[in-house]
Amino acid sequence: MRLAYWVYKRFILLTVAYGGVLVSISFIPKPSPWSISSFIGEVLFSPLKLLVAILLFVIGFLAYSLFVRDVVRICNPRYYHISFKTTRLFFVFIVILSWIHLLITGGMLALLGLVLALWYGIMDMI
Repeated sequence: MRLAYWVYKRFILLTVAYGGVLVSISFIPKPSPWSISSFIGEVLFSPLKLLVAILLFVIGFLAYSLFVRDVVRICNPRYYHISFKTTRLFFVFIVILSWIHLLITGGMLALLGLVLALWYGIMDMI
């Protein structure tokens, strides 16, 4: 029962993380190098869309940082007796696959989310 609850929580967390970053990538306007005025117009005339994108991005990278914390716990000998070690490794593998997809589709914004998730996840363990 405890494992099922833990897996359910991690599945929801992974869905929120992946969905948040993916939707924010599609919501944030992509400026073309020749038309900065269209980017400013997009930001000025639809600020709610930009706010939702930023909130989803923050929620996404914070959720991914919990998986980074799991990686640190698995690799750290001080946490040798953590529960659900193989299940944690399975979720870490799925997270790596989701980041590969995000990096292919999102580019720099996905890379920024990955860096922030790594930074916050490692900082959370200290």
